[in-house]
Amino acid sequence: MEYTKFKTLLRRVIVVPLLVTTSLAGFLLWETFDLNKSLEWVDHTDQALDQSGHLLKLLVDMESAKRGYIATGDESFLPTYIEGTKQFGTELTDLKRLVNDNAQQQQRLNDIYAGYQESEEYDSRIIALRQTGDADPTLLEERLRKGKLDSLREQVGDFQTVEETLRGARVEAAHRRWLWMITSCLVLGIGSGIFLAFYMRYYIEKLGTRLLQNEERWTAVLGSIGEAVIATDSAGRITFLNPIAALLTGWPVEEALNLPIGQVLRLINEESGLTADNEVLRVLKDKKILSVANHVDLVTRDGREIAVEHSAAPILAGNGRVIGVVLVFRDVAERRHERIATAEQAALLELTQDSVFVIDLDGRVQFWSRGAEAMLGYTKAEAAGKIAHELLCTEFPKPFDSIKADLMRAGHWEGDLIKTAKDGRRVVVAGRWALLRGMRGQTPRILVVNSDITERKRGEELLVLQREQLRALADRLQWVREEDRKVVARDLHDQLGQILTAIKMDLSWISRHLPASEVDMLARLKESSGLINVGVKAVRTICSGLRPGVLDDLGLAAAIEWQAGEFTARNGIVCAVTVPPVDLHLDGDRATAAFRIFQECLTNILRHAQATSVRVALAQEDGSIVLVVADDGVGFRVSDSSNAHGSLGLLGMKERAQSCGGDVQIASAPGKGTTVTIRVPSDAPRAERSVICTS
Repeated sequence: MEYTKFKTLLRRVIVVPLLVTTSLAGFLLWETFDLNKSLEWVDHTDQALDQSGHLLKLLVDMESAKRGYIATGDESFLPTYIEGTKQFGTELTDLKRLVNDNAQQQQRLNDIYAGYQESEEYDSRIIALRQTGDADPTLLEERLRKGKLDSLREQVGDFQTVEETLRGARVEAAHRRWLWMITSCLVLGIGSGIFLAFYMRYYIEKLGTRLLQNEERWTAVLGSIGEAVIATDSAGRITFLNPIAALLTGWPVEEALNLPIGQVLRLINEESGLTADNEVLRVLKDKKILSVANHVDLVTRDGREIAVEHSAAPILAGNGRVIGVVLVFRDVAERRHERIATAEQAALLELTQDSVFVIDLDGRVQFWSRGAEAMLGYTKAEAAGKIAHELLCTEFPKPFDSIKADLMRAGHWEGDLIKTAKDGRRVVVAGRWALLRGMRGQTPRILVVNSDITERKRGEELLVLQREQLRALADRLQWVREEDRKVVARDLHDQLGQILTAIKMDLSWISRHLPASEVDMLARLKESSGLINVGVKAVRTICSGLRPGVLDDLGLAAAIEWQAGEFTARNGIVCAVTVPPVDLHLDGDRATAAFRIFQECLTNILRHAQATSVRVALAQEDGSIVLVVADDGVGFRVSDSSNAHGSLGLLGMKERAQSCGGDVQIASAPGKGTTVTIRVPSDAPRAERSVICTS
């Protein structure tokens, strides 16, 4: 309310003198217009007099030219006369236009024109007579023309006399208007000056009183607030210091006044290096508020350092000119320590590339890191106050309330989550939640750290897919190889065996039909027959190695007994075999896989085990065929088998078993031999087996 009254008072001080001055200027302008109008009438009369003079001169010139011609008969005088007759009407018309506001003058001009026409008719006759030689050039002109010319001159003279009389009256009126304007200006100027002097004195005293009251009130307000306030003039010298500022700086008010601000307010800004003097100069130059909240210390008069935050603002006059600076500062040592601790925590969270944010127990976002912006696309402004799992369409492994219950109980929670970024990307993250319990009375918050594992998950899925594809390809290759072996074994047995048998029969026939005297020939035939027997035996061995017929004809148990016997016969390692008395119902693919694993076991025993005996047991347990192969060799560490040079054999055994839905378990230790257990399902549907084993 006081500010409104102050503005009203200030408006009166400015507006009332302005209105008086404007009124005086308007009156003077009106007087000026009136004077100018009077002067225009004087100028108008001068123009009429000039034009009447031109008309009179034209009459005189015409008369002189006519007389010269009549007197001398010289034709050179006539052009001037003729040109005058042409101009007279125009000159008279211009003159009539100038006096169209005066009926008497208009009538005089009409009379002049009538006399001119009569004289012009007379002159035309005289000139015509002179041209024929009938006119007396002296007596006729002297007798008849002189009276007409004098009459026209008198009429023009009367016209000019009237105009000069009008001009004198108009000049006198303009002079009176000028005197009236000067007198009015003096009277109005003196009167307005006296009025404005008394008016301004009254209101300026009133305005000064209000200003003094406002200054006292302003001083009292600044002195009573709880923050330190210092004001300076445009030169940077202190003009005001409240008690809080005096207490913080250590300078009494009476000693600080008129001192340079830098001498009293000694500030150390670790970041900008600005002192109080620099800040005052900067505010005076830029006319902007300067606020400094961090890394500022106040050095008191006795040398102590106090952490402060402060601001400096320009003091503007009514015309926008800066007339000083006001500085406000406060002790923030305790808040600075808290802020530093919080800033360090926030800086650490901002450094990580993971998505880090803080939510309350309802899921509303309270802090959002740059890593979260980069990963999920939402800025801090967009995420602030939003419910995080609704904003990100989070897919939890179990309900959010259940996760929150686990978090409240244990203080932390970990799990994989799927979030939807701003651009629609699905981001798989490894979430780590920690419960942040605040000070007493503060609501707990949740720190959420999300690591982007989308590419890792994709890699794992791709790796599984590639592994399945490779396994399927390996199964297919195994199946194709077994089929090729079967075909090659059958072809060798059927074709090459038949050929060798036929050759042997032919050699036997030849031996029977040769005479006994052909001893060398018979010996050679007998030797060839023995070689053929060796070849037949080799073909059978090769065919058995490629695809033992006993496996297809008699089943897995018989094939294992046969292979164990062959292993013992060739290598001298005792191989004890235990098989069930009845045939095991196992399809060809599974039987082949189990048999090949058994062969690989025997090969590994021969190469690495240094065993003296092997125990083989085949049985059926819970719908699975179980084959156990144990040796008494040197053994090995199973944990090192993945890094061993020959580990591909073990991997191949496991892959064969897995391709048929089974598995291989290896138990071994250095010096204690090795036991391999092969377990293959026996009751899987044919379609499933076809997909698993041969696809």
